Amino acid sequence: MVDEMDLLRDLKEAEPLRPRAFEDARAVLRTAMAERAAPRPKPQTRWGKRRIMAFSAAALVAASAAGVLVATSTSTPDKAPVKAAPSTANPILAKLVADITPLRANAPGDATLEIRNQSPASDRLGDNGIGLFTDDGTYYWGVDKKALRRAIIRRDGGDDMFKRDIAVALYAVKGDINTARARMAVSNLAPGTNPDPERAKIEKLKGLAKARGEKYVPPKPPTPQQQKEITDNHIWTNAVDALIAAPENPQVRAGVLRIMATMPNVKVTKTTTAGRPTLTLVDSWPTAGKIVEKLVINARTGHPVALTSSGSDMPSRTTYYHTSRVTLADVSAGKF
Repeated sequence: MVDEMDLLRDLKEAEPLRPRAFEDARAVLRTAMAERAAPRPKPQTRWGKRRIMAFSAAALVAASAAGVLVATSTSTPDKAPVKAAPSTANPILAKLVADITPLRANAPGDATLEIRNQSPASDRLGDNGIGLFTDDGTYYWGVDKKALRRAIIRRDGGDDMFKRDIAVALYAVKGDINTARARMAVSNLAPGTNPDPERAKIEKLKGLAKARGEKYVPPKPPTPQQQKEITDNHIWTNAVDALIAAPENPQVRAGVLRIMATMPNVKVTKTTTAGRPTLTLVDSWPTAGKIVEKLVINARTGHPVALTSSGSDMPSRTTYYHTSRVTLADVSAGKF
């Protein structure tokens, strides 16, 4: 009997794992969620347990084993199947975007220090380690401050994935919103890579079936509703990545929230977190295992506060974000 982790190992060459690393690898796989790629060893540790919610064609076999739905998109960066934005944006988010858009400069410093834990009030270092996002989108991570410093000194940072997410968010502040949505749907894809990804995935799945002595059965194409959910999921996921990667940049926050304000499935409610006024944004993908993700942001600034993910076959888990502005030089020198 092949379990989910065996399938993950078998599929790792079919499509790169995307980082917001696993909160729970088994739950992520059983709900057919994959991770975004960084060509580095040990991604679960490397990315500080930063889970991502992205439908992946490479997870088709895992989905079949787990009994949940996964559909694959054949879209390319130039032809994202993104529906036109609604004529009216969410009024709560639209007002917040208007309030923060005039703030054009980052706070002092050239990087953002980030601690993720399970406390809404304390920035105490936990199991998620400590990360650093430079203003150009490079990401460094360590299990503790010493490890983070070593990663910076070795220049052991991430690739361009966050840079593309951030670039789309910045465009979305004043650019055409439909173009911004289409670009955000594919911002995780490096330009010029995987010219024919579907063929490679199919060949991989055929090979896995043959190795197990099974007959290869082509996956059914996604229904229109499933394809809509896939696209919505990609926009949401990449937009959240941009927000978390550049939380101190008001223009990134404005661009991300302008995109989310046009997503009809995103529900917004006024909430309170640790005594602070917040907004809770909820998006869901029912046909993929009743997956729900809740993003909590500061109601006045749009800063990310917390992210909660849950599903029919996945335990609910909330991660709180604690960020501060620093300089790369100070962190490299151990002054933080």
